[in-house]
Amino acid sequence: MNKIAQIFDSLDYGPAPEAPDQAIAWLDSKGRKFGHFIDGKWTKPGKTFTADNPDTGASLAEITHGTAAEVDAAVKAARGAFKSWSALSGYERGRVLYAIARMIQKHSRLFAVLECMDNGKPIRETRDADIPLAARHFYHHAGWATHLAREFPDHVPYGVCGQIIPWNFPLLMLA
Repeated sequence: MNKIAQIFDSLDYGPAPEAPDQAIAWLDSKGRKFGHFIDGKWTKPGKTFTADNPDTGASLAEITHGTAAEVDAAVKAARGAFKSWSALSGYERGRVLYAIARMIQKHSRLFAVLECMDNGKPIRETRDADIPLAARHFYHHAGWATHLAREFPDHVPYGVCGQIIPWNFPLLMLA
């Protein structure tokens, strides 16, 4: 029996070319301790909790608990950024969103491994679904940004909104 027929019989995942080395090196380069990204800069880590790899139980990093003051600071910064963001043309906003999509694609293997390590999904799922879908969402919204004025002439940006991100699709939900 040939190998392809064996795979269809067993439905086993094939070997993944991704190794965690690059992701671990990136975490190490950041000291494995993270604050919040507010107003264009990282805050000092405060009271933290451990983010563990659900597959191995190994500690990935220390993540800062958000305080009410940090949430207020993030909302204030977002509202401040909203003024200049909403003043941009749809074309200019689309360029930023396209750039984000391209960066996700450029670093897709690193993102896929980090997502796999963080939420315990098989690499095949993060590599072939979660990360490409995150990039596609940014491409989709970038495309719409360039057409909003023509397609929805009386609509204006709504404002700042927040979201609680689930454990199983963090990057995709951000997108």
